[in-house]
Amino acid sequence: MFKRILIYTGYTLLTGVLAAYFVLSSRLSYQESRDLTCKEIKVIILDSSQNRFVTPHEIKELLRVEGVTINESKLRNINQYELENVINNRTAVRLSHVSYTRGGVLRVTIRQRRPILRIETPNGGFYMDESSYIFPLMRSFTSYVPVITGSIPLGIPPGFRGVPEQNKEWVKMIHAMALYLERETFWNSLIGQIFVDSKGDLYLYPRVGRFEIVFGKPDDIEFKFRKLNAFYTKVIPAEGWDKYSKVDVRFSTQLVCKKRDNKQIKT
Repeated sequence: MFKRILIYTGYTLLTGVLAAYFVLSSRLSYQESRDLTCKEIKVIILDSSQNRFVTPHEIKELLRVEGVTINESKLRNINQYELENVINNRTAVRLSHVSYTRGGVLRVTIRQRRPILRIETPNGGFYMDESSYIFPLMRSFTSYVPVITGSIPLGIPPGFRGVPEQNKEWVKMIHAMALYLERETFWNSLIGQIFVDSKGDLYLYPRVGRFEIVFGKPDDIEFKFRKLNAFYTKVIPAEGWDKYSKVDVRFSTQLVCKKRDNKQIKT
């Protein structure tokens, strides 16, 4: 019995000593890490293979302007939350995360915005990303996405960033159309430019072929593209690429094709 009590007492003392050791060592490690100076800045762009709007050099220069200096700045004096806010306010940065290691390395992980449409307006060019967020074009990199021009019903001021508050229904429809084009590989590779006329109708201009596609309002997107698919898979193989000057998918179940001699054919 006495021997068993000694064993339990020994286990209890050992557990207490180990617990105290781990607590003390973790506190020392934490204190040591906070007393470290920034030895290196490592910037990781997670999606750099898709877009190159942001470069590590640009982010490092931004941190320098914010007062982060290698071999001088103490890690405990670096406000990670504030740095993330500064970086997130960069035009093409969607999300950033700032952290540091015990070795004094400041790590900045960045995910960029992914454009799905380019909008050309009298106040300059903009991208729209997958969340409907609009931001100005970047000199450093061009994303090859469909371009929309013409009478765009958005009064976007120069340098605008954000989701437009006006004409939300049109933004919703054109965003859905851009997502559809991105998702459908064939149409994404074929449609290069979209024009908006004064009535709000869309005209699509393919990269292959000398005809225009009258799309109408940006609604019933999948249905209209199914009709357009019939033109590419049935009409063109039978008639050739140069027979028609216009293809109109606006009318119910009809596909209206206009020949170059101004004759119309409804199918």
